[in-house]
Amino acid sequence: MSNMPTESQHARGQTEPSHGAVRTHVISFAIMIVLTVVAFVMVGAGMAPWIVVPVILALAVIQVGLQLYDFMHLNQRGHSFPAFFITSGALLGLIFIVVLVLWP
Repeated sequence: MSNMPTESQHARGQTEPSHGAVRTHVISFAIMIVLTVVAFVMVGAGMAPWIVVPVILALAVIQVGLQLYDFMHLNQRGHSFPAFFITSGALLGLIFIVVLVLWP
């Protein structure tokens, strides 16, 4: 007999999530909502652009990291190749942007 939940258990929500995935997703989602609210409050408060822009960019980098790590499952075993290619693409994109900005 398999360990799969029956239809009645699934309908009543009695299935147990594997490795606390739901909890980590909810925590990551809550952190991302807080970061978004912080960005909106900074802009709404009329703070100086030289402060707001770097902070919002830093918050965006944090959110991308959380989304890749948690929602794209890069924290799980066996995802080293996708993580490598995503990281390589991000670094090449960053180099491309830096070259375009600094090009005379």
